[in-house]
Amino acid sequence: MSGDFEKRLDFDSDTFEEMKKDMNFVLQRLIGNMQEKGTNEGSMTLKIDVTMVKEYIPNYDPDVKGESREVSKPQFKHKVTSAVKINDEKSGSFNNEMELVMDEDTGVFKLVPIANTAQRSIFDSDFQQQDSEPEGESDDSAVEGGSVPRLPGPSEGEVIDGEFREVESTEAAPEEEEPEEELEDITDELLGPEEPGDGYGYEEPEDDPEE
Repeated sequence: MSGDFEKRLDFDSDTFEEMKKDMNFVLQRLIGNMQEKGTNEGSMTLKIDVTMVKEYIPNYDPDVKGESREVSKPQFKHKVTSAVKINDEKSGSFNNEMELVMDEDTGVFKLVPIANTAQRSIFDSDFQQQDSEPEGESDDSAVEGGSVPRLPGPSEGEVIDGEFREVESTEAAPEEEEPEEELEDITDELLGPEEPGDGYGYEEPEDDPEE
């Protein structure tokens, strides 16, 4: 009767039945992933952690001396994992013709163009000095926007000798317009004094005596 409750510690028994179910499940998933991703390599791992727990229990066994006895209770933990091997690879290189120098301001290494060699470049020291000249020291003898030199002018504080004379303006000042003279009315002198009448200056016709 007691044999029905015993569990053998081997993989052929049903002691590790749950573990074997997990292994079968992971195995199916592994094969499915390999088919889906088109890879020919995969792996599956089973990890079992065994912990032995010891306790003292009251002793009622007549074959064992003492009021208590020690028992060992093993505990098993399992973990099943799978992996599909997929090789994804990208490669590149950084190969340049620049030299390594220390940045004195930041204390960090940096790459700068190789300068001051037999082959002239814009990175040479003399070119850098020309670019860093202050504006006050630039050549002012050229006209802005071109390379044509200008005539030298007087330096600061220098006075140019020359004759000075005043010239009267040839333009005449505009004359003031005189007011127009009013004309005298001489109508009375030409026509004579106005006679009494109807004001139109013609004579009334006389009556015909035959009538």
